[in-house]
Amino acid sequence: MRKVARKYSGHPLVRQLAVNILNHCNTDSHNHVDEARCIGEYVQKHVRYVKDPDGIEYLTEPVLMIKKIMEGEARGDCDDIACLIACLLLAVGIQPHYAIVKYRETSKSFNHIYVVVYERNYREKKKTRLVLDGIVKDKPIGYEVRYVEKKEIKV
Repeated sequence: MRKVARKYSGHPLVRQLAVNILNHCNTDSHNHVDEARCIGEYVQKHVRYVKDPDGIEYLTEPVLMIKKIMEGEARGDCDDIACLIACLLLAVGIQPHYAIVKYRETSKSFNHIYVVVYERNYREKKKTRLVLDGIVKDKPIGYEVRYVEKKEIKV
């Protein structure tokens, strides 16, 4: 997923969507936390969660996902959504991290993936940790579901 996000972050369609999102949100220059939040909110609003079939792991490339957003038909699971968010963030110079989590002690593997950024807005001294979990539709961007184990990987 890291390679996919990095590969497509330079694609003109990805860059254009990322810039359009920031223009629509009207974020101030150098307010990277606000920019990341806008990108997360956009994906949260425009991509519907759908599980992969049992035993099959799909990963929708970000350019295809963007085309599906434009058609109003974007669907994906947590890795599709996290990859798209990471790709859009990279396209505007924001460094994402993938957070992979396990929700139960008894789980043999990790259950979920989402994006976390550590950025700051202009004139702020400390970086802010912002969770961008696009599948959580009933909570605002920034909300993090409880977990029992987590690993973060720089994209």
